[in-house]
Amino acid sequence: MTWLERTLGLATLVIACATTACNSYGALCVDEMDCRGGNDADIEACEISYEAGEDLAALHGCEDRWDNYMLCLDEELRCANRTWTHDNDCDNERDAYNDCIN
Repeated sequence: MTWLERTLGLATLVIACATTACNSYGALCVDEMDCRGGNDADIEACEISYEAGEDLAALHGCEDRWDNYMLCLDEELRCANRTWTHDNDCDNERDAYNDCIN
């Protein structure tokens, strides 16, 4: 791979990250706001909220419980009548996370 190819590839990645959600919660938040009718500010607030949860998990040594909760949400969350829900399918994982950080 030449220097030019690497530079162009990196530039493409930077542009893609600048125009889309480029963190691990971006797609989840975009889907949620598509369901609820949110805007870009709502997506950003959603991402910040998830990042805060992840930071709190790390602070308390609860990363595994956070990861389990996020995996469940990733699998179970769906849009139903403009409501972003998991129909209580992830309550056990959420409760385990909350128990760990409290």
